[in-house]
Amino acid sequence: MRVQLENDAIRVRIDEDELAELLDDVALLGSTAFGSVFTMRYAIDATDGACVLNGTAHDWCLEVPRERLRELKARLPSKDGLTFDLPGSSTAATRVLLDVDVKDSLRRRRS
Repeated sequence: MRVQLENDAIRVRIDEDELAELLDDVALLGSTAFGSVFTMRYAIDATDGACVLNGTAHDWCLEVPRERLRELKARLPSKDGLTFDLPGSSTAATRVLLDVDVKDSLRRRRS
């Protein structure tokens, strides 16, 4: 899993194995150390509800609708991932982009 943060956007890129784990109700866990200052921990999980971001800046969880993950799996390989706009309380909305690595998908279909 690769997580990118830029301005008001979170981009998550996963491979097909990680997509399968999400659909099997296994959360994807990751962390990024910012030197010795702090570590940011994050999780991506499937949910039966809407896309939701919970937690704090140091420890957060993104819940992605399971049905949308199934739809994404059905159209692989595809450059088009999932996009969600999460409203902010006093800030701009956060755009969430989740996609499956196309190169990984194509490699799997060739072998």
